[in-house]
Amino acid sequence: MRTPVTLNAAQRAADLQRNNPSETGVSEKADLPTAQPEVNSKSMNDSATKPNKQAQQLEAARRALAAPTATPRNATAGVDPLAEVDGAVSTLDPDEIEIYKHNPRTRPNPKREEIKASMIAEGRITNTIMVTRRSPAEKYFPYGGGNTRVSIAQELKREGDTRFDKLTVITRKWPGEAAVISAHLSENDNRGDISFWERAKGVASYKSKFEEENGCALSSTELNKALKKQGLNYGIRMIQNFAFAVEHMHFIGNWLRTDEVNNVLKPLISGIYEIAEKFDKSKEARVAVEEIFLMHGQDLESLEASNVAKDPAERKEVVVDLQSLVLDLQTVGAKAIGIEIDNLPAAVSALVVNPKITAEELASLKAVAPEAKPSGQQAPLGGMLGAVGGGATNQQPAASRKSSQVKPANSDADALANFAKRLSDDILALNAVVPISDFIVVESQMPLGFIVEIPSDVQMVDGQALDEEKQDLRTALWSVLAVFTGQFNQELASLCTKDTRWRQALKTSEAEMREVCAAAGLAFKSGVLYTHSLHFARLLGSPVIGTPFVNFLGTVSEYFAAYPAKAQIPYKPLFS
Repeated sequence: MRTPVTLNAAQRAADLQRNNPSETGVSEKADLPTAQPEVNSKSMNDSATKPNKQAQQLEAARRALAAPTATPRNATAGVDPLAEVDGAVSTLDPDEIEIYKHNPRTRPNPKREEIKASMIAEGRITNTIMVTRRSPAEKYFPYGGGNTRVSIAQELKREGDTRFDKLTVITRKWPGEAAVISAHLSENDNRGDISFWERAKGVASYKSKFEEENGCALSSTELNKALKKQGLNYGIRMIQNFAFAVEHMHFIGNWLRTDEVNNVLKPLISGIYEIAEKFDKSKEARVAVEEIFLMHGQDLESLEASNVAKDPAERKEVVVDLQSLVLDLQTVGAKAIGIEIDNLPAAVSALVVNPKITAEELASLKAVAPEAKPSGQQAPLGGMLGAVGGGATNQQPAASRKSSQVKPANSDADALANFAKRLSDDILALNAVVPISDFIVVESQMPLGFIVEIPSDVQMVDGQALDEEKQDLRTALWSVLAVFTGQFNQELASLCTKDTRWRQALKTSEAEMREVCAAAGLAFKSGVLYTHSLHFARLLGSPVIGTPFVNFLGTVSEYFAAYPAKAQIPYKPLFS
């Protein structure tokens, strides 16, 4: 006889079957063998009058017992047992990890011995390394940094240090080659120990892999946006300079510096190539320029090799001899084109002002002899222009020289207010042509009452990319205005009080100031800001901004003539 518990269980199974017939794995229409009860007239009469509950319960129990024989559902069906679990902690032999072959850092880590000493002292890698791999058939490699630490761990293991027989790592799912390259770039950028060339090569590698993985070609603007999504904000102009260096300066790539590429080499080489194209001498010019880079690259490699055998105190710094390189480039460039070397700088400047200039007009240009400067002549604007290389800013435009000198009005306050109004109008006129309002910051204690802030991106405003002409003019204005304000004079820099990116760089280090200036297209070295004569040529020769720029120069010239004390502040380089 069945107990109430058994009956209840059977009833529950029957209910389950009615509600979810598929759960038992048996079709409702399946014909199951059933026990045949003994038949007599009484049972037939009973069955005819009411349902046989015992038979129903027996059938339900039989169905419930049949359920476990159905194929159970697998919670891990379709899961690859070899797939990486993103963020999982694992233990690996150092030899199961290889150095990432697309690592942007191509030169030995200068802090390698310091890192090794720290690892020996700690007996482990203090910062857990993240690793990834393309497939289970391949080895792991560092994801976003750690190549140096992995190679040291392998070295210590070979030396018998058993503490490095196993490494604790964090595994990452394979995100694609481009993402891993950007992670390594970001890691090296955060540490600040990656060179211009390594960044340039890293960006070129990222672009190549991104295009391969996505089946598209990236413009400079699109590449900049893609890198920003990965936390890398180089700016369009810097990305263009990276690409130019990789294409044209690879023979001396390891020794390139950001400011030298941005402000000297790229403008010069671009000018030579553009002039050569006007004379139908592009091939000859490119071959000649490449030979010069090859020659200088071999000299630098030889110097590095000779340093290896020397005592550290006797080693020479391996740097590009920029003056010699520029002279060599000008010499072979002019020869390949067929013009006099002395006339090449004038031709480059003329081409910047008027890209449509003809070969005949370029050939007729002659070098302008510098004007003799009377002895004892006061340098214009005193310390503020004392940092400018060359003599470009020592020559006032004609409109400025002819304008009458303003005399103080009824009161000194009225005269200052008049100048302030004129200067404000000049800035607004410049901004109406080329947007600069985002980097004009009022600093009432400064000689001109303002400084120029370091913009987040010289080539973009409010997230919108400017056309190439406005990018050039905006960069040139940044450079020239930064010189005129006096903010790169240590004697005046302390007067700046606003919390700006420029002031933050000023409070950190000379290296930081050099980097932020380089990103904005400025050359800052040894505490001194340099502006290029091409910046002035570009502004003065522009049909859209030439007139408002001349007006600005005229106002500044008259202001300092009326208030010479503002222009006679002693100049002292920053960080000296």
